[in-house]
Amino acid sequence: MKQKDIRSIARYFALVCAGTVLAGCGGPAYVKMTPETGAELKAAPVINVVWFRTVGMNIMTPKSQAGGGLLPALIVSGTKSGELPSGDQLVKAYGLPDQADEVSAKLVEKLKTEGRLPTVRVASALFPPRVYQENPAQYGSKFSSGLVLEINVEGPGAGYGAMNWQTYTYGFAGKARLIRPSDGKILWSDLCFLGIFGDEADKRKLDVTEFEKDGGKRFKEIYHYSNDRCSRILADKLLGKAS
Repeated sequence: MKQKDIRSIARYFALVCAGTVLAGCGGPAYVKMTPETGAELKAAPVINVVWFRTVGMNIMTPKSQAGGGLLPALIVSGTKSGELPSGDQLVKAYGLPDQADEVSAKLVEKLKTEGRLPTVRVASALFPPRVYQENPAQYGSKFSSGLVLEINVEGPGAGYGAMNWQTYTYGFAGKARLIRPSDGKILWSDLCFLGIFGDEADKRKLDVTEFEKDGGKRFKEIYHYSNDRCSRILADKLLGKAS
């Protein structure tokens, strides 16, 4: 099996796990929001939102997964999903924003209007988007005061259903951390799960033809909806609301 196929399968199962974490897929431990952290968030002189460049997008086609054979050939022939361009090509062709960039911008809007946090701002204009790094101590030399709210989008892509080769569900996982740069402490961390299950997953479904139909209208709608949905989940978690 090719390395590319292994990565594609891994990303697909990441989406599956995103919807079934409690069922046994597991995941990292997160730092819960506390009253003390909430108070520090509200009192911060500035909240710098830093996002990392979203790396890659996978559209899982039968052709790319199976690598050949009679059944995959029949599926590809019937759905034409094996002819889909890569996700990166679609995003570039449609002039869509980086997902972490849009999630961050929408999150800032919600925190300002709903959380009454006027000091929150996107700081990536000052520090160009980078590939994600785990070490929170990196912010100590870049921010002299306030807090850092870090956003990272992982595993964006679309996979088809086990019994429906033409219907795809788009999703990803958006990781967020609230960091105090003065000492590198992680005050809060959590994520948004946009997997193949959930009461709103139907809003992220599209037919195989809709990636490009009408100039990708449906794909664009789902792309922007997913970013807004992730920002909603993260905002609600930061503000102690129910999504």
